[in-house]
Amino acid sequence: KLKDLEEGILALMQELEDGTPRAGQILKQTYDKFDTNMRSDDALLKNYGLLSCFRKDLHKTETYLRVMK
Repeated sequence: KLKDLEEGILALMQELEDGTPRAGQILKQTYDKFDTNMRSDDALLKNYGLLSCFRKDLHKTETYLRVMK
């Protein structure tokens, strides 16, 4: 799985460095289904789910960097 993470990070870095309009589309697609305007228990669960995903991704990135170091 670390190889997949490495490939994803490298692809994203390349898109962002190129400055192409597609880079913004990649980031926008990631959050399209996330509704920030909802004010209910469902919104809280979605926020919690999103933060949980960020935490998992951060942990994967930290592990990858530790292995590469």
